[in-house]
Amino acid sequence: MSAILLATHGGESADGAVRVASLLARRLGEPLRVIAVMQPATFMGDGYSETYVPTPEDIEAIKAALLEAVDAQLGRCGVHDCDPEFHIGVTISEIAGVAQALGASLIVVGLGSHRIIDRALGGETALHLAQVAATPVLAVPADATTIPHQAMVALDFSPTSLLAARTVANWMQPGDALHLVHVVAPEDFAPYVQAAAKGDDSAVARLTQTADSLRAVTRAGVDSSQIAGDPARALLERAREIDADLIALGSHGYGLWKRLLLGSVASKIIRLSPQAVLVAPIGCLATLSGAEGAARLRPGAATTASRVA
Repeated sequence: MSAILLATHGGESADGAVRVASLLARRLGEPLRVIAVMQPATFMGDGYSETYVPTPEDIEAIKAALLEAVDAQLGRCGVHDCDPEFHIGVTISEIAGVAQALGASLIVVGLGSHRIIDRALGGETALHLAQVAATPVLAVPADATTIPHQAMVALDFSPTSLLAARTVANWMQPGDALHLVHVVAPEDFAPYVQAAAKGDDSAVARLTQTADSLRAVTRAGVDSSQIAGDPARALLERAREIDADLIALGSHGYGLWKRLLLGSVASKIIRLSPQAVLVAPIGCLATLSGAEGAARLRPGAATTASRVA
């Protein structure tokens, strides 16, 4: 049986993640697993004194303090009968590894600093998880109290963006809305509009087809649109216009060096969005199996017009 994996350090910035993870687990009928990870520090001597290495007693003291903070957080967020697990290791690798071992359907973490300017500087757990995990990652702002009701999916027809769309569609209830948005470059938008008017644009047809297929698996209302512009900027602006409380997208899995040089839509959205963000990392594709995996990896599943992540 799959599970919702909540990773937290007990701080207030992850309170929203705790609340939403608990609500999702209840709605989906999945167990909630909570982990707190201690990442060992690298200690170096100064050349004049002995290098400090934490003793077993030190580690036990840190473990007790961390679990106490997480227990207090679970209590203030209304989550009971859930015992957090303590892990030692590199935080990102440990969370991703536990999720894969559990067969978790989702990793939930805090979105990070309340201030967007701080998140824009990078270094976030959510961002790094989106680069290495094989499980969809949901990053939740601290003030979130409910499962998102107005979700916007950045759809580029890649397998990961389709997975992100289906993941969110599975959560939604009657009265919720799922907005599918396909971004094209400004210079390409006029030809798309003209082709759509003639009924012969493949991207428009695929957008309509995807919306129809999602209506069959969700109780939310589904609509679709195409917009033009710089992908990250256009998506953030559209999310603001429609008052979305979640942006979902797939990551194409560029290496860290390319991300540092080029950036990516997924990275920018995580760093700049005030809303919750769901990312389906490229590593998720390795966990798909059977007909579902074959369908998403069929020829033509991705389009050269794709601009997301």
